[in-house]
Amino acid sequence: MVVDNTKLQKLLTDPPMPVTSRDLRRDGNVFHVGGELPPRETLETLFDSYCLAPAELFHLSFGAPDTFSNGETLARLIKKNFNTHILGTMDFPVSSALLERAYAAGVDIIHIPFTAFGRSDQESRLASLQCAQTVFPRWAVASSLVLGEAHLEALLAGIDNLLSHGIVPLLQFPAPASRCGIEEVAAAYAHLATAWRTSKATVAPLLPLIAFATPLVPQTQGGTLRGFMNRLRDRRLLAASDLRRALRVRQVEESFESAGL
Repeated sequence: MVVDNTKLQKLLTDPPMPVTSRDLRRDGNVFHVGGELPPRETLETLFDSYCLAPAELFHLSFGAPDTFSNGETLARLIKKNFNTHILGTMDFPVSSALLERAYAAGVDIIHIPFTAFGRSDQESRLASLQCAQTVFPRWAVASSLVLGEAHLEALLAGIDNLLSHGIVPLLQFPAPASRCGIEEVAAAYAHLATAWRTSKATVAPLLPLIAFATPLVPQTQGGTLRGFMNRLRDRRLLAASDLRRALRVRQVEESFESAGL
C-alpha cells in the first residue's frame, strides 16, 4: 500500500470522527457499533442498513468494564446474524477473563489503544496486549498509536516494536491542535505500510477500516479478477477464524465438564 497525498490532505482537514460506546453509524464499509447500545433494537437497525448494502467489517466499541456484558451480547448477535469480521475495541486495561469472553462471543480481532505518553495505566495496557496474544490467534491483536504524541523517530520505533511482538500497529490521526505536519504524517503511514508488508502482518480483515480512516491505498488497482480473489481470501480468513474459535471454546467447555464445573 502507498500514501495517497490527496486523501491525506482531506483526512487532515476533516479527520474521522471518534467512535464511542454509544455510537451506531456507518463509515463506508464499516459499521461502528457502540457496546452500550440496547442489543435487540441495535440488531434491527443493523439489519435494515445491511440489507441495503452489506458491510465488510463490524467495529464494536466496548464501554467501561461494568457494561462489558452488554457488548458481549451484541458481539454474539452480530456473529450469529452476519458473516463478517468483528473488530472489538477496549479502551481500558483488560483482564484475561474479559478477553476470553470477548473471543468466545465472536470478536475476531481485539484492539487495545496504547500510548507511551500521558497515561498512568500504560503498563496495564501493555500487560493486556500480551495477555490478548494468549487468547486471540496470530495477528488478531491490534493497538493504535497517536500521531503527534512523540517525535517521528519514536513513533516509527513504536510501530516496529509492536510488530516485533506480533501486534498489528494502527495509527490514530492527531488532534486538531497538534503540530504534526503533513510530511510527518505521510512518513509515518509510509513506514507503517512497509512494516506491515515486511513483517507479513495479516491486515486483510482491517482493510475496510484502513480504506476509510487512513491515506493508504493499494499500490496497484485490481480489476474484476482481483476483487474476486480478495473476496475469496476474506471468506477463507473468516472461516478459519470461526473454526479456531469453535475448537477453542469446545476445549474450554470440555475441560470444565471434566472438572465437574
